[in-house]
Amino acid sequence: MKKIVIVIFDHFTDLDLFLMWDILGRNKTDWQVKILGTKEAHQSANGLLIKTHGCISEANDADVVLFSSGKVGVKGAIANQDFMRAFSLNPDTQLIGSICAGSFILAKLGLLALGPATTHPDAKEELQALGIEVLDLPLVCKGNVATAGGCLSAVYLIGWAVEALFGRDKRKEALRELIPAGQSAIYERLIDTSIRDAIAPKAGVGAILDEACRPM
Repeated sequence: MKKIVIVIFDHFTDLDLFLMWDILGRNKTDWQVKILGTKEAHQSANGLLIKTHGCISEANDADVVLFSSGKVGVKGAIANQDFMRAFSLNPDTQLIGSICAGSFILAKLGLLALGPATTHPDAKEELQALGIEVLDLPLVCKGNVATAGGCLSAVYLIGWAVEALFGRDKRKEALRELIPAGQSAIYERLIDTSIRDAIAPKAGVGAILDEACRPM
């Protein structure tokens, strides 16, 4: 059974955690998902207190490590030396991803040095200021490191991780229950195209939407 962890901190973005947790938590046979933090519970940006399942150091032994976001929370996490020093991640053996401003944590850990990334549109210029090429795509992958931009792009981030571990059919199974009624063909094509273009970025979001909405 694979081990997947989601890293949170105080003032994390609610939807970033809840969407990833809900998608991953529905499967009880192929992987185990845990929420990690620096203390027993962290407060979200909207004030919810969320209990953690373990310390962030457990991320170093996980198969998949996903960093949540938060406009205020990420800055606080990066400023916390104990938080940053706890990670000893290996992109050669682990899948590592972030949602929105979680990309700044990956950048601080040196995980975005080799290629382009994405982030929340409002944070694009700030990430570019760090010398990182930022693409206007919902998901960008460089090897085993992936960044997602915009809360709903968590669907693509999870899809990428599940497909990398178990294949396309398992990814479709994991995301099937989220798709609106009557739109399965549209969403499946959108998800498939977004993941494919994330691995070999070449098209903008408009091109992705055009291809996804083209009749099957």
